[in-house]
Amino acid sequence: MYNKVIIIGRLTAMPELVKTTNNKSVTHVTMAVNRRFKKQNGERTADFINIVIWGRLAETLVSYAGKGSLISLDGELRTRRYEKDTQTHYVTEVLCHSFQLLESRAQRALRENNSTSNLTDLVLAEEELPF
Repeated sequence: MYNKVIIIGRLTAMPELVKTTNNKSVTHVTMAVNRRFKKQNGERTADFINIVIWGRLAETLVSYAGKGSLISLDGELRTRRYEKDTQTHYVTEVLCHSFQLLESRAQRALRENNSTSNLTDLVLAEEELPF
């Protein structure tokens, strides 16, 4: 059996590093990923995908990426469930195995200087895709 996910998108918030009780590093981030087709009115929509990154990889992401950073990552799709207030909740997320920053420091600095707080700016245009 095979479970592999490859995603290209932008981080929707600044990643924060958390240490577990066993002193392991972890970060939870959300990526905005364009859908393939536009709506009838011409608007492009995006999916917001939850990502979990562990260990040294999490520390690297927190050090070099920020809100709006364009990244490519690969990992595996994970599902889990938990009980809260007698309700069963289901969570689907991507467990990241590796990532790559797709913009230079100069591009990132230029984007941050011209940024707005609107999440629609995080949606990728077709010209921004690296393939």
